[in-house]
Amino acid sequence: MRISTGQLYDRSIQSVLDSQSRLSDVQQQLSSGKKLLRPSDDPIGAAQVIRLTEEIEQINQYKKNSNLLVNSLEQEETVLKSVNTSMDRARVLMLQSGNGIVGANDREAIAIEINQIKDQLFELMNSQNSAREYIFAGYQSASPAFGFNPSAVGNKYSFEGDGGENKIQISDTISQQMNNSGFEVFENVLSRLTPSISGTVGTTDATLNVQVQNAFDAFHKTNYDAITPVNNEFQINILSSTQAQITNVGTGVMLDTVDFSSGSAFLYKGLEINITGVPGDTVNFKLEPPQKKNIAETLNDFVNVLNNKNIADGDFERGLSDVLAGVDNSMASVANAISKIGARRNSTDSVFESNLDLEISNKKARANIQEVDYAEAVSELSRQETALQAAQATFSRVTGTSLFDYI
Repeated sequence: MRISTGQLYDRSIQSVLDSQSRLSDVQQQLSSGKKLLRPSDDPIGAAQVIRLTEEIEQINQYKKNSNLLVNSLEQEETVLKSVNTSMDRARVLMLQSGNGIVGANDREAIAIEINQIKDQLFELMNSQNSAREYIFAGYQSASPAFGFNPSAVGNKYSFEGDGGENKIQISDTISQQMNNSGFEVFENVLSRLTPSISGTVGTTDATLNVQVQNAFDAFHKTNYDAITPVNNEFQINILSSTQAQITNVGTGVMLDTVDFSSGSAFLYKGLEINITGVPGDTVNFKLEPPQKKNIAETLNDFVNVLNNKNIADGDFERGLSDVLAGVDNSMASVANAISKIGARRNSTDSVFESNLDLEISNKKARANIQEVDYAEAVSELSRQETALQAAQATFSRVTGTSLFDYI
């Protein structure tokens, strides 16, 4: 086989260029810290690096979302705690107004402060976040959650948002609710559950009052029928001078037999019942439909009661009982909302920690694939420098050889 001078030059030059290229690659690896300089270096590894980088970027977004969520939850919790503090103060004033020594002028002063608390609560119910969105308006966050119409017949404070739940993604599989709807927290709150006498036969007198609200509430919730109104009516039938029987009019089911004395009150399921009558007389009472009012409307009703200087003692007591039950139910609703915020906060913190662990794991896996081992790279650099020097020395000797050296 004959090798021409041109071939010797070409092979020598190519050897030098190859050595320079390999040396340049090692130098780039050391300067960049990356083992993979181009996809062709390791196609499978390059694909894994792209996938892991995408996952890491997605986790970073989830972490940002978690921070936004925590800020939103903390802001709502602050608002709800302020609401609770205001309702606490209003409840204290209500109890003061029920004191027998409080006169009309004192009630008027209490009405002024409760009216201020009502206005403060109304503002809190329309709280906005840093983006000027109404926290409790659901999907209608661009407009106030609650409105006030002083000329409205019936409720003057009304919910104008919706029940939408604004959620944010905090992991591949978990999205968390950012805010509670104002309907759930403030509007969907029961007023005091009440009964009323619907008819009497033969009795001289009959009165019915809620004495133990919790006991009556339990009875109401167990027996109220929203579909068949007649099932909400009950009959008290005087059996003898010492006993009376209570029956559901609609179903005909006998509920109980109680001790009875004409003209003396007896307690049944939280109801204080006083009937003056003889055996064979009956009294019918019914469960009134549940009504719902937000706390601003409840306080507004009581302000009107306080400002009524001609109100009878019995009517005032009923108004006070109504507002106390409404405030207690509102406080329970707010406490429930705060508990939900705490649960979501705990869940968010747990997911955030999991995302941190997953991010560390993915970064470690990516580093194993693409980041350079400096000890190995330095050794390779030394080897490639030696190889280049050898190629250069060989090239100079080959190109300096001539046939005339052997003649």
